[in-house]
Amino acid sequence: MPHWTHRSEDDLWRELVACILGSRVRFEVAHEAVDRMHKANLFSAERRCSEYDEYEQDIFSALSGTTNTQSYPYSKLRASQIRATAQKLYDQEGSIRGLLDNARDVRLARRCLASEVSGLGPKQASLFLRNIGYAVDIAVLDVHVLTYMNWIGLTTGLLKSVRTIRQYEMLEDVFIEHSCAAGYPPDSYDVAVWVVVRLAKKEYQTCR
Repeated sequence: MPHWTHRSEDDLWRELVACILGSRVRFEVAHEAVDRMHKANLFSAERRCSEYDEYEQDIFSALSGTTNTQSYPYSKLRASQIRATAQKLYDQEGSIRGLLDNARDVRLARRCLASEVSGLGPKQASLFLRNIGYAVDIAVLDVHVLTYMNWIGLTTGLLKSVRTIRQYEMLEDVFIEHSCAAGYPPDSYDVAVWVVVRLAKKEYQTCR
């Protein structure tokens, strides 16, 4: 995986948008939405840095799909969030690279992303930082990982999501301590947990 400093701004923007689109939807649905935006050339600097009303409308059209593809379930909301993020990041000649360069550490970078990017919570911000190679010592606490943490007693109740950065960091510390105790880095362990719990839930639904 290329380190984030070796990635173009177009690539960083695509990864960020992918994480916005990945919130509250299945991986396959988000992946298809990203692919439709890519085919419509909606990740280029020419599109994201000007004519924001038109950009939002074109994103909405791409996400809404056609008669041959499934519509993304939050087309209007995500188009608005992506447009708002593009305008906030690029209207004053800013950039994702600049935001990351100014962060002193990974937790500050995540806090800045969650604050600056519309529709990006701590989990999706963590995923973005992981995907671009910014850091590995973070955990992506999605619903499957949170389920696992509840199953083995790392949390007192079943959480479906984590809304605040403070709570996220507390749970992340618990998960990282657990993964290190098991002898695995968190970036490998949470992926393994995600795969296993996801499959277990599918098997359970099939057997019902």
